[in-house]
Amino acid sequence: MALYPVFLLVIFILLWQVWLLKKRERGFFVELADIKAKLAERTKAQGSGQAQQEAILSSMAEGVLVLDKKGGIVLMNPSLRKNFFVDITPEGRKPLEVTRNIVVGDMADMVLKGQGKAVISREISVQGQEEKIFKVNGVPIVQADSVEGAILVFHDITELRRLERLRQDFVANVSHELRTPLSSIKGYAETLLEGALDDKANARDFVGIIHHDSERLSKLIDDLLDLSKIESGKMKMVFLPVELQGVIRRIAAVLENQAKSKAISVSVDAPAGLPKVMADESRLSQVILNLLDNAVKYTPQGGSVKISARIDNDFVRVGVSDTGIGIPDEDVSRIFERFYRVDKARSRELGGTGLGLSIVKHIVSAHNGQVWVSSEPGKGSTFSFTIPTTTQ
Repeated sequence: MALYPVFLLVIFILLWQVWLLKKRERGFFVELADIKAKLAERTKAQGSGQAQQEAILSSMAEGVLVLDKKGGIVLMNPSLRKNFFVDITPEGRKPLEVTRNIVVGDMADMVLKGQGKAVISREISVQGQEEKIFKVNGVPIVQADSVEGAILVFHDITELRRLERLRQDFVANVSHELRTPLSSIKGYAETLLEGALDDKANARDFVGIIHHDSERLSKLIDDLLDLSKIESGKMKMVFLPVELQGVIRRIAAVLENQAKSKAISVSVDAPAGLPKVMADESRLSQVILNLLDNAVKYTPQGGSVKISARIDNDFVRVGVSDTGIGIPDEDVSRIFERFYRVDKARSRELGGTGLGLSIVKHIVSAHNGQVWVSSEPGKGSTFSFTIPTTTQ
């Protein structure tokens, strides 16, 4: 039953994205019809009417391309010129020549050949410093049963596609992360049922593994629900003045036995006189616990961990340093992503869910702070974050 909230969460995300996509698609068609109607009306006017038409299209955030019946460009608004890096006069030229995009050229020809009012839609990719993805909808301009031109509207759906990829990755990762401990629990339970219960030594070990994996599964579900609440803005936080030194020392004491078991020294450098911070104490404790716990887990036997706090203008900067395995340069930029692990096998072995640092990032952000990491492979890492003081 504990898995139900996660599956409901995944289903909700999927349905929400589908609803948004359908809503946006309806918006595309309504907008196209509106633009087409306005242009048809404007083309009957002269002089100032032409200026009004161009003013309307020039002010649109969407890219708009208007063609005459021979396929020559009549108007290409500023947004479209910018997105396609057009530095020549487009009027009178063919779309392929100006956009240098075969799909746009072919689509323009298809729309002009169409006799009906059906919308032709395509997705195209435009390469620049960053790839952009556009949904292009085109309709012919029909007057007296004759095609007199065409309109193509370019909607930037780059962010929508990025969110879709994130959703797909999220579902795939959740499925994998749930399946791994569940498979282990199922396998050892079946072994016990098939007769291993009579072997007391092995049976105890198997039950221990089942308990460990069920704890891991419970932690994963808790982290998923926490992350969902934070990202949706539904996690309630109560911001009050908090004495940071006390929180740091309390969390360090909680991890004392874990550190001693690996002969790791944990030191606290939080001088007296630090100003109080404006924070949700429970969530601030969660951030510090997560960072300290990771530091102890990934520091080899006999290493050291240090947590420090210093005034930084209107903030207090907290740093958690270790003499652990460090993080490769190529992984540093992604370390706060959901389910991202530098060493997946080691992380799972140590009980990590791959969500802890993402939760840290969101909690710190909700406090109007920042979080970052500096690391050197083989020498250790320092995770730092800032929290505003009560005097800010």
